[in-house]
Amino acid sequence: MFVLVVLRDTLKIEPAEFRKTREQALKDEINRKYSNRVLHDIGLCMLVHDLLEIDEGFVQHSEGWIWVKVKFRMIVFRPFRDEVLVGRVRSASPVGIEVSMGFFDDISIPANQMPVGSEFDGSEGVWVWRYEGNELFMDLDEPIRFRVLDTVFLDVSPPRPVVGDADSVPASYPPPFSLIGTVVDDGLGLMSWWE
Repeated sequence: MFVLVVLRDTLKIEPAEFRKTREQALKDEINRKYSNRVLHDIGLCMLVHDLLEIDEGFVQHSEGWIWVKVKFRMIVFRPFRDEVLVGRVRSASPVGIEVSMGFFDDISIPANQMPVGSEFDGSEGVWVWRYEGNELFMDLDEPIRFRVLDTVFLDVSPPRPVVGDADSVPASYPPPFSLIGTVVDDGLGLMSWWE
């Protein structure tokens, strides 16, 4: 679920940060710049783990801050295929269900990845699994165990609007990183089903 990724960057230490140790100032700047950001084909950056290399800093002409080249390891959320994770049902629709892990919300389980005998109940707004005469509801905010089928990365660079056309910019953008899951196998689905 979490991996360590080695990254390199040139970061600035502003004069207000000079009171801190160099390592702490760099860690704070790395966390400010990378934490809770998606790096394409890498994953969701969580927190700096450690600093591997710190080059000598240099002051750019007419600037008061110091630029430092640094090599560091970052803790990144990137589940692997077939990994089993636990989240909570966030929403349901005829298309499938959306799951949240608290820190990551872009998880979808499509309708074709529901257990055989499942269908969406429009009046209740939830999915129902009919199994051996029982109706098992996938209620909202319930813990759910799912298996990762795929990790999807999209390049979500902002589109350039056509001058004079207010409708050329979409109202919402797709997430840059999302997971597709399944609850078809034994032991998957709402955790209350298997207690």
